[in-house]
Amino acid sequence: MLGVVTGLKSEAKLLQGLSLACVSTGGRAREARRKIDRLIAEGATGLVSFGIAGALSPDLKSGDLVIADLVANDIGEVWQTHQPWIELLLPSIEPVRNGRWQDDAPHHAAARRSEGHSSATPTWSSEHDDALLAPHTPPVTPALGRGPSERQARAAKWIPTQGRDDGRRGVRVGAILGLDRMLSSPQEKADAFARTGALAIDMESHHVARAAAERGLPFIAVRAVSDQADEALPAIMASFVDGEGQTKMSAVLAALILGRVGLGALLRAGRASKRAHQALFRCRGALAGLG
Repeated sequence: MLGVVTGLKSEAKLLQGLSLACVSTGGRAREARRKIDRLIAEGATGLVSFGIAGALSPDLKSGDLVIADLVANDIGEVWQTHQPWIELLLPSIEPVRNGRWQDDAPHHAAARRSEGHSSATPTWSSEHDDALLAPHTPPVTPALGRGPSERQARAAKWIPTQGRDDGRRGVRVGAILGLDRMLSSPQEKADAFARTGALAIDMESHHVARAAAERGLPFIAVRAVSDQADEALPAIMASFVDGEGQTKMSAVLAALILGRVGLGALLRAGRASKRAHQALFRCRGALAGLG
């Protein structure tokens, strides 16, 4: 059984109908580790970090997919994902049809189609320890014009600027940076990209990577870009989600009324999130094939 870790409940609902054990953490570090440990205790034999992400690379746009070959955290620890799973996933991701995102793909509503799989819903399995570094950073293909040099990256114990395009529109293979906080401004994202060379950032993958390394389990991270590198994301949005990954509408309304977030910013974030959810839905069948 595969265990899937998401930040948002809406991300987990995209996998409805598959035989997967899912937990949603709401972007909370303590909840993430506790729920991941429970997934493993309940029999998960591999872990998947799945959901939306923020772009660090300026080459990525909203709706692009990033399949991680490496996951790093903010103190320079790096974990290598399970390479055989990358090779299985890439040819199995549904292509973008006619060069367009599909308007009928689900977003915050649950995915209703079982696509030939079990009709059962996913199983809901409703402090940082030292982690082992990967023995070495595997060769990567530089594909971006900015970021640290390989020499600088080695000196800082970070990964080189990277990003391998597998030839399918909107899918990149590269590193993901995991942090316990949002990077909300374009400058913060640019600094993180220059420092680490990671393509994208999320708040769950580093917890998945550490737990998998400690237990000797395979893992992978599959992420879709929501906010682009040059786009600001109001920091208060982190408070709009509870510990189960559900949107707190009362917090959203209060922020609007008090002027702590603008309606335009919310609408832009919503459109970007929809594109990212649509991209994630294209990975549904591919993830089912890993189990």
